[in-house]
Amino acid sequence: MLAAHRVLTAEQVAALLYPSVDRAQRRLLALTRRGALERFRARVYPGSQAWRYTLSYPAVQLIAARRAEQPASRSAHNTAVLRLARSGTLEHQLGVNGFFTSLARDAAARPLTRLANWYSESTVATALQWDYGIKETIRPDGYGRWIESPRVTTFFIEYDRGTESLERLGGKITAYATHLPGMTVLYHLHSALRETHFHHKLIGAGREGVATTTAELLAASGEGVSGPVWLPAGPGTRRRLRLSELPGSGFALQANEWGAGTAPIPAPHLPEVA
Repeated sequence: MLAAHRVLTAEQVAALLYPSVDRAQRRLLALTRRGALERFRARVYPGSQAWRYTLSYPAVQLIAARRAEQPASRSAHNTAVLRLARSGTLEHQLGVNGFFTSLARDAAARPLTRLANWYSESTVATALQWDYGIKETIRPDGYGRWIESPRVTTFFIEYDRGTESLERLGGKITAYATHLPGMTVLYHLHSALRETHFHHKLIGAGREGVATTTAELLAASGEGVSGPVWLPAGPGTRRRLRLSELPGSGFALQANEWGAGTAPIPAPHLPEVA
């Protein structure tokens, strides 16, 4: 997971692999002490910030050896970790990762349900360029394939923290409609007000396949992101739908076709990652 998605919190690791955050924290601490992981966090007052975990240099070397690749130098690795810790997009990346780990947690709790694929922004960008000739016009924050038998939903996720204008978000919708018509695109917005403006100003006329939810709604309802929290764009029902109820596009990315180095699946409910 960390090789593909770079950084996770204990809460996200617990959602993937453990019955409690406490169990995950103890395991992560043990792996850090053994040199398999590194961790960092910012100083915040009052209180403290949750640790962010990433791969250590020995772990990077082992993964490179398994893939028959040349690892980066130790100094390059240390610089990359420092840049990650100081990155202005770190919270955005953790938000995207939290979205997918929430789906994995939902899948673990229900039979015949699974997050089959979880691909990162960089993996998706490479796939779109190689397979579809799309370079910089479309750059989703991730790609997933959700199975809630018998339905299969493939989607791109756009994770919004309120830093982009509504006009820019609208431009993304136009780009998706032009290059990948019918593709399901999920917009995770940070507030109900922004969602209302998004629907009224940008997609009131309809765009099949677009659906939105908000961080506020998820926190207040206690629902996971696979639940009835998705508001479809355009005319018709204004009822919020489950992820599995959204239109299926039939679109699928195959990361292993062009050498993305998909990781082995460590547990049956976990996704193929790249």
